[in-house]
Amino acid sequence: MSDDEKAKVIAELRRIPGVGENAAEGLYKLGIRSAADLKGKDAAAMYDELRNMKGSYAEPCMLNSFKIAVKASEKK
Repeated sequence: MSDDEKAKVIAELRRIPGVGENAAEGLYKLGIRSAADLKGKDAAAMYDELRNMKGSYAEPCMLNSFKIAVKASEKK
């Protein structure tokens, strides 16, 4: 994926309630490309996966962002 395509995906992810720049980057690293990709996901499992990725840092507040994002995706 080119840098332009990644930037578009990040911008789209940031439109999800609760998702800021860092959370969007984290979701991107996890393979999430849209709100639809979050449906049925386990926010805690995603957070743990991100924390365990080599070279990745996940702030504790990111778990809350993931929870909000998953819940928002399920309302659509």
